[in-house]
Amino acid sequence: MSKWLTRGALSALVLLFMSLASFAQDKEALQKKRDELNKQIQMTVQLIKDAEQTQKNTQNQLQLTESRIRLRKELIATISGEIRQINNQIAENDALIESLAADLERLKNEYAEMIYRAYVNRNTYDKLLFIFSADDFFQALKRTRYINQYSEYRARQAELIKETTRKIEEKQELLAQQKEEKSALLENEKKEQEKLAQDQNNQKSILSKLQGETKALKKKQKQQEQERNKLNKEIQRIIEAEIAAAKKKGGGEFTLTPEAAALSASFENNKGKLPWPVERGVITGNFGKQKHPVLPGIMIENNGIDISTSKGAQVRAIFDGEVTSVFTIPGAGKNIIVSHGAYRTVYTNMQEVFVTTGEKVTTKQALGILQTDEEEQKTIAHLEIWKISAEGTTKQNPSLWIFK
Repeated sequence: MSKWLTRGALSALVLLFMSLASFAQDKEALQKKRDELNKQIQMTVQLIKDAEQTQKNTQNQLQLTESRIRLRKELIATISGEIRQINNQIAENDALIESLAADLERLKNEYAEMIYRAYVNRNTYDKLLFIFSADDFFQALKRTRYINQYSEYRARQAELIKETTRKIEEKQELLAQQKEEKSALLENEKKEQEKLAQDQNNQKSILSKLQGETKALKKKQKQQEQERNKLNKEIQRIIEAEIAAAKKKGGGEFTLTPEAAALSASFENNKGKLPWPVERGVITGNFGKQKHPVLPGIMIENNGIDISTSKGAQVRAIFDGEVTSVFTIPGAGKNIIVSHGAYRTVYTNMQEVFVTTGEKVTTKQALGILQTDEEEQKTIAHLEIWKISAEGTTKQNPSLWIFK
């Protein structure tokens, strides 16, 4: 009976420590994500404040507000995930305390029974009689060992009772802490829900005012579309020229040198872990086709992602590579293409660049300084990722490549 109890208590403790280790890892990941989301939300707060200096509602403000809504929803979901984890851990701790308490009760009952027997047989004469009544020396030796082992066993049972009691007290204290943490998270979640509702009201207000400026927005959209088309054509032309040069060098076939192949593999292995092209920022323009945020019936095709950041921010290389082109497009500023074997990263909208064609660059190396749209007080870093092969080019979604 006692051996079963001891193993049961030990098994419970082992399961507890495994559960705590897993819980701690998941909790740390969620807390880290929550902290990062809070930083990005604060970034949108500052960027919106800067944009409001124009004294008018702009498309930039709308996009920043929409990004903040997206981040706020993700933050609320993260907090809810933390609350679910704590609820699971509270349930596990309740069950463990109940199990330990049952073990403790059984241990105490068994110990009380041993104490009673020891009291009944407390006479030293009875113990000696038990030993000397043995049939031979070896039986007497066995009986002596039995008496000693019984005493040691009693001592172990007493120690196990103390240890189980201590574990129950520890778990009860942890349980109280977890309930306090849950209460704080619930309050935080409630506040974020209130802020989300406020953001959504602001979004509706800005959208309503912008819809009254359709003529000006269409004019600006047409201008931006022309600049984007010029940029896209130039990027396509440059990359196709690189492919043609590589084929010519390879005797009509597109092949990578061993060094370039290794760089490509390294680039691919870092998918989802690449650094952002700016130190701080918020994604306000997603990859692919999407509806215009204000104008109905107009679709925007984005070959990369747009990241809103602070005025004067520097653009950084997201991976080791070689600068293959530095060019200028009116309206899109100065632009850079960096080769990473079979991949190309494109950085646009800079007012100043620090690198030249043919220069080797390293991860997070500064490439240039972004230009700022003074009219809307917005600073946008545009990032594209292209994969090239013998068949041609494939545009990649940078959001899937950079660190989340």
